[in-house]
Amino acid sequence: MPRKQEGRGLASYTAELKTKDKLLASIHKISSLLTRTISLDKILTSIVKETSLVFGFTRLAIFLADKDRCLLECRYIHGFNPEDSERALRFPYRLDDHDCVETRVAKVGKTVFVKDYQNDPRATSIDLKVSRIMHRVSTIAVPLKIKKDIIGLITADKDDIKLKLTRKDIDAFSTFANQASIIIENARLQEQNQKKIKQLLTLQTISKKTSSTFNLEKLLNAISASALKITKASSCTLFLLEEESKQLKIASQNGYGHLDAENFRLKVGEGIVGWVAQSGMPLLVSDVRQEPRYLEIIEGVASQLAVPLISEKRVLGVLNIDSRNRAAFSEDDLKLLLIFAGHTASLIKNVRLYGQVITERNFREDILESSPNSVVSINLKKEISSINRRTEELFHLKRGQVLGRKAAEVFEADITQIINLALDHHAVVDSQEIKKIGNDGSVTTLGITSSLLKNHQRNLIGAMVIIRDLTEEKKTEELIRRMDRLSSLGQLSAGIAHEIRNPLTSINFNVQLLAKKLVMTEATRNLIDDTQEGIDRIRILVKGMLDFSKPSRPCLKSDSILRVLQDSIALLDSQLKKNSVAVALEVQEALPEVIFDAHQIQQVFVNLLLNGMEAMAEGGRISIASRLEQDARTQSEYLLLHFTDDGPGISRENLSKVFNPFFTTKADGTGLGLSIVHKILEQHNASVDVCSAEGKGTTFILRFPIHRTEEKRCIDTES
Repeated sequence: MPRKQEGRGLASYTAELKTKDKLLASIHKISSLLTRTISLDKILTSIVKETSLVFGFTRLAIFLADKDRCLLECRYIHGFNPEDSERALRFPYRLDDHDCVETRVAKVGKTVFVKDYQNDPRATSIDLKVSRIMHRVSTIAVPLKIKKDIIGLITADKDDIKLKLTRKDIDAFSTFANQASIIIENARLQEQNQKKIKQLLTLQTISKKTSSTFNLEKLLNAISASALKITKASSCTLFLLEEESKQLKIASQNGYGHLDAENFRLKVGEGIVGWVAQSGMPLLVSDVRQEPRYLEIIEGVASQLAVPLISEKRVLGVLNIDSRNRAAFSEDDLKLLLIFAGHTASLIKNVRLYGQVITERNFREDILESSPNSVVSINLKKEISSINRRTEELFHLKRGQVLGRKAAEVFEADITQIINLALDHHAVVDSQEIKKIGNDGSVTTLGITSSLLKNHQRNLIGAMVIIRDLTEEKKTEELIRRMDRLSSLGQLSAGIAHEIRNPLTSINFNVQLLAKKLVMTEATRNLIDDTQEGIDRIRILVKGMLDFSKPSRPCLKSDSILRVLQDSIALLDSQLKKNSVAVALEVQEALPEVIFDAHQIQQVFVNLLLNGMEAMAEGGRISIASRLEQDARTQSEYLLLHFTDDGPGISRENLSKVFNPFFTTKADGTGLGLSIVHKILEQHNASVDVCSAEGKGTTFILRFPIHRTEEKRCIDTES
């Protein structure tokens, strides 16, 4: 072999050895990255740097394949001007639509070396267009493979200079690319895992946040905002299904600024969202222009991902995200959004159920609050758990001051005994009556019913007591009984009075005749006087009985109660003073006029004044006060007069008898005064009640109806 050729061969061999050394050094250098956690961008930067160092390329681009979206994306570019670099990074190749060197390498997995684009028959129109834009004369494209799986490729050139690559150069570049593939795939998997971990951590944080929300509107807004955060979408809409109309309504949205969400409706089966609601299946659309089911709601959407919200095999709605970029969402985004949708569907259902429970609870509480009866619940510790408004009114309590306190500290012994009976012995009472004595001596009749409270497992958790105020009911019953008694007694009294009056007249005449004929000794005179006094007493009793049985019909007209009161006091003035009884008239001067018979009402006032005076044997004070009252139920107005004395009071057992005819505690009383008072007021549609306690005096309460329009009625007295 000639020396000259031998020298060239030696130089070529030496250059080849240097290239191999550089290649091995570069492979070793990038292989060391396998053991380090490093970002994909840094990996790609290192590969490009080593490629330039070993092979002398001035421009390189690394493409990675996204098979889920059928895209070939430029992930790193070096050596190109900024405008070309931005274009390459912004516009990926679509593997199924773009026919060029890059997509063929990505699909076939074989290296392609184009020495001259203008003269290479394999060059397509896209190749020629790109080479013209990039000022590229020749290029080499080497696949990045993991076993048989193509993950991308590397392209390289030297600006507008034709590449002069030998078979050995191409093989060396392919070997380098194979090793780089492992590094890239490792970094990409790490990046994907990091993204998934970050998304899952974000999902966990969001789940905790949304799980603590019981307000449906806040929850729905949090869901749509969170979906944007997880997927990096440009807009998000949460649709809920209206059961009656079978339409989808926007419950929450982000990024739909000009959409009238309140009135917008979407039919089930209409558009991508409607199809997802109908089928219950998710749908990932990389390019909405290629999707016949796409329905434009807002402008500029390029890709869309919609997943159903399913709870217990029922579609509650659809969570939809959009992007202005094509192929913006991956299968990983779909899987993550499905997890999120499943979680949020359960939350939406739970919050709805919570809302129903709260509504039902409020409804029940409103019923209890509006109940005319007192309702008290007590727990197993015998502490008050709840009371309603009627309980506060009936027992003069404040809710905040009694909740949590022992029932025995709040209620009387009779009620506490019923509570203990329920909780200790599981025994209940039904309409048991008890008496409650007020500070003013007034008696309130209560009807108590108890029941046991149990949970869904039938375990005892407390007791409930329902308390009815029977006072007015009892008064009405007593009034009816009294009227029946008085009516019967009135008829009996009238008969007796007539039977007594005729012989009494004869007896009186005979006594007077005897008084004239007999010789009057002192003893005889005393006997005749005693007899005459007895006859007069019987006559007064008979008159009272007749007045009671057949009182004259009142002549009713509008008049002043104050005037009649003053006349009655003046009529008894001397008797009151003689018995050291003072009368305090504490009545307003501007009282409304009442319709009544002045003569009969004066008789009522005189009887009450005499009754008070006789009750205070050693003198005292009678107070007469007035006030106006309105019945909340009937809206009727009443004038109330209170006659209060300082006497010894009436015993509890006698209090209910004071209006009975012939009932009296006085040695010489007829027992008809208060009965006549009751009878007269009854004819005036008025009423009288009594409050008293031994040692604390007595109060008679007269209640007159107020008529705003004047009436006058005069009925002749029956003979």
